[in-house]
Amino acid sequence: MKLNKIIRSVCDIAADDIGKVKADKIKKNAQKRLEELCAENSNDSKALKAHTYKRIYPCIAVYETLLAEGIEQEKAVWYIREYFQRLAKKIEPHLQRIIKLFRLEKKMPKIFLKIIQKSFGTDAGFIYEFPESCGNEARFNMVRCPYFDTCKRYGCPEITMAFCDGDDAGYGNLNPKLFWWRTKTLGRGDDCCDFWLKFRE
Repeated sequence: MKLNKIIRSVCDIAADDIGKVKADKIKKNAQKRLEELCAENSNDSKALKAHTYKRIYPCIAVYETLLAEGIEQEKAVWYIREYFQRLAKKIEPHLQRIIKLFRLEKKMPKIFLKIIQKSFGTDAGFIYEFPESCGNEARFNMVRCPYFDTCKRYGCPEITMAFCDGDDAGYGNLNPKLFWWRTKTLGRGDDCCDFWLKFRE
């Protein structure tokens, strides 16, 4: 299996603190752990694998390996969070440009909801409740999330916050007319993730 991008990037971030030699060792061991995780969970559905194989297991693998190499928990979580923050910052201008170019501001709540329902569906283990909505908005509460469930199962629910913070960074500055709220997340110990994207004139 080719070296996973998340593992490589997280270790490159960590290398600024721990040095390249130690970071390279962690890359190698984390990749081995990732392959073990994928083998252990080969029965994951295709829809679930789009999340576990691509994002969740790589993060668990590199996190476990960072801790095994003596990195403090808070710092290890920060390295993973920083990866998603940088990724969001890289993608953000492209999304902003597309929204502006095609005048998608008003349509974005509906587009966002369709993307969520297609890529984060019940067949992947996500469960939602839909509060009453008004106006041009996408509003839903995620009451079950495989990111949180999987990380909890492997004894590291604390890294779910890195995924949550990445969402906030990615959706929080799409367009001046689009307002993103989320006051609760499962990853921060709440009873749900309350997603809300609204268009305002």
